[in-house]
Amino acid sequence: MKKIIVASLALMCGSQAFALEGRYGGGFYEFASSEKNTKSQEMPMSIYKKGSLVFFRNDTAYMFYPQKNRDLDELIVCPELMSLNIEGTFAYDEANKKIYFVKKTSDGAAGTQMYEANEDGDKFTGVKLMKIQGVMAEKNQIKGSTLAMGRYNFSHPGAKGFHNPSLAERGKKILFSGEFKAGKGGRDLYFIEKIKDENGEEMWSRPAPISDTLNTEFVEDYPLVVGDTALIFTSNRPGGKGGMDLYAAHKRRNESIWNPAVNMGDVFNSSANDYNVVYNRRSMYFLSDRAGGKKAGDIYYPEHYNFIFDRELAMDHTIEEPKGFNWVLFFFDYNKSDMKPEYEVQMDELFSAMQEYPGFSFQVTGYTDSRGSEDYNKKLSQKRADYIREMLINKGLNPKKIKSVGKGMADPVVPNAETEEEHEQNRRVEIKLLND
Repeated sequence: MKKIIVASLALMCGSQAFALEGRYGGGFYEFASSEKNTKSQEMPMSIYKKGSLVFFRNDTAYMFYPQKNRDLDELIVCPELMSLNIEGTFAYDEANKKIYFVKKTSDGAAGTQMYEANEDGDKFTGVKLMKIQGVMAEKNQIKGSTLAMGRYNFSHPGAKGFHNPSLAERGKKILFSGEFKAGKGGRDLYFIEKIKDENGEEMWSRPAPISDTLNTEFVEDYPLVVGDTALIFTSNRPGGKGGMDLYAAHKRRNESIWNPAVNMGDVFNSSANDYNVVYNRRSMYFLSDRAGGKKAGDIYYPEHYNFIFDRELAMDHTIEEPKGFNWVLFFFDYNKSDMKPEYEVQMDELFSAMQEYPGFSFQVTGYTDSRGSEDYNKKLSQKRADYIREMLINKGLNPKKIKSVGKGMADPVVPNAETEEEHEQNRRVEIKLLND
């Protein structure tokens, strides 16, 4: 058997969440401009009801679902959203039938405020300012006090408002970007969470930075949490590809501190502005000003990469093997041979990709980190490879077309790993294409 040289994983994150950048950054997708884009600018997108996604074009709100090829399906007009005067994204809480959004202040002052409304059938009613600690107008303010300095009231100098909210922790938390005097500069990432006031009534906590390490003196915007363990946002900080770039930060499910942000790489970012990620169970999308679209602010979707035969490498015409793929999808807990539950949703994606290579065989290779004896790790890595092989067979793959190999602590992604995050990247299983 000859191994096929493959497109390797472009971004492998050492987090417990196999997030969007892991699924679509693996060399099997490239992002394409949607056929539904027009010469009018497509405005910010948001997650909406029943797995749909929404964007605005001029004054019209359009809802869509992914097609089988992940491009936008037919666009459905949403008049119930068009009467809210939404600025940017909105946060829709389907479980509690509420929507949270930003619009310009009603008194004509500079800045934007956060509002909420209740879903009532096919419309939203009861639009009102959200009750947020430290933001609502207060009587008898004491100038120079801690309260006065810590407030986020729009009358406070330097507070220009809220922007681009999204929902987190099943509606218990809202993320947004804000321009506050207490921030580091430009727009910073903040959150508010549900609390009770002195009368036991529901309200929202004082805005707090999502992370002191993620905010910079540059712009951070469009925060979105995936699975409570991955945070995706956009920033124009130095070191990016140009303009606004997409970044990802990760944490463990039961922790509150986000690890440092990492640029999501060439698959997602360009020299233009790339921003505003949204997703559902089928796909993810973002907006970009890059060349190749129809207008600044086009919607991009993940399109299967069409691998091309490169016969120029085979001068004697003896190498005719098609390019394949190299999936590095699964991270394991220390000393465990069963896959973490949050990665199981990726199995359908992998199995579907394997169906596009009929007649080929596959090899599943298991690895461990460097802790433990060589003999023990060789056995553990074999168990990990066997585990993934069995999962794929259970989905319908021919057992004769897939073999499993354990390589122990060989070929580490992070040589000389020291931290747990580094060790975690070495505990993996790779699936490669073989030519019979």
